[in-house]
Amino acid sequence: MFKFYPLKWRLKRYEWFSLQTAGDRKKSMLRLFILLILLMIAHVTAMLLFEDFTLGQAIWLTLTTITTVGYGDISAQNPWGQAATVVFLYLVGIFLLAQIAGEYIDYRIDRKDRMQKGMWRWEMKDHIVIINTPDTDGERYLHILVEQIRNTPSLTDCPVQIFSPDFPDGLPAELREMGVVHHQGAPEGGTDLSVVDIADARFILVLAVSTSNFRADSLTMDILSQLKEHKIKGHIIAECLQEENRARFRGLGANAVLRPVRAYPEFVVRAMAAPGTEEIIENLFTHQGAHPRRYDVSVHSQNWGELAARILLAGLGTPMGYLDNENNVVTNPNANMEVEGQAIFLMVDYKSIPAPQEVETCVNA
Repeated sequence: MFKFYPLKWRLKRYEWFSLQTAGDRKKSMLRLFILLILLMIAHVTAMLLFEDFTLGQAIWLTLTTITTVGYGDISAQNPWGQAATVVFLYLVGIFLLAQIAGEYIDYRIDRKDRMQKGMWRWEMKDHIVIINTPDTDGERYLHILVEQIRNTPSLTDCPVQIFSPDFPDGLPAELREMGVVHHQGAPEGGTDLSVVDIADARFILVLAVSTSNFRADSLTMDILSQLKEHKIKGHIIAECLQEENRARFRGLGANAVLRPVRAYPEFVVRAMAAPGTEEIIENLFTHQGAHPRRYDVSVHSQNWGELAARILLAGLGTPMGYLDNENNVVTNPNANMEVEGQAIFLMVDYKSIPAPQEVETCVNA
């Protein structure tokens, strides 16, 4: 007679089953497999004792019987041999083999489901860990960011893992197709960051969850504080909203601190591909700092290298290029190139911006 357990007991049993780790499943299958091998050895021994079989015949009979193939070419004739076959194989062995097969199928299905939903422990090394997801259009930003990573020669083959409380049902197909995996969870509040092999990461990107709420900096500081507890070998890049928090981020171990510019994920990628260049690029978007200026001055035909040297020695800025007479912008010309045009572009400091007349005098000296 079947016994029906209360619903809450069945739910608890299902919950326990769903919480089993991959290691638990493997151990369970290993125990069942060892028990099956012992039963098969016992049956082979019985066939040698009770039947006039060779070792090969005993093993063959055991295998064909337990797999339910049953060729019938040989079989146990002695009552004791038949009883051993019934007890070891019919009653227990075939059931165990079916259970092992079922456990393996369940393991594969569960493994795939855990991987998709971010509950799998990926063992990674020299990878990129992206912590947090932007709260606005985060999926699109991550897609562009990873696309830029894949298009950067030095980062093309670098594995990428996202650690975020988002995507509980799995990453978008576009990210999975680019080889991205994720761990679903909140990285703040004392979470064990070793679940994403943080100590072996090549780069760690701590993204600001918001570009408008200054509390996002507090979340980033919490994560940076946790990172200090690990022996981080990789390069830590953190996004910062408030200018006054930059020094605090660096004090917590961030190697690079950037403003969150969602329209240009390239900033973050540059911080990985060529550390330090991100600060130069970032300054181009702020007035306080080095920034490019255009000077509408006539540039008579002359050698670019000599012209650039004069401007540098005069302390007027760094020449970046010029506008030729056909209105084409030429950037970073060759030093031996003869140039002629109607404007020149300089990288200047906001504290000492040269006057147009100074530049024109120097250009055509």
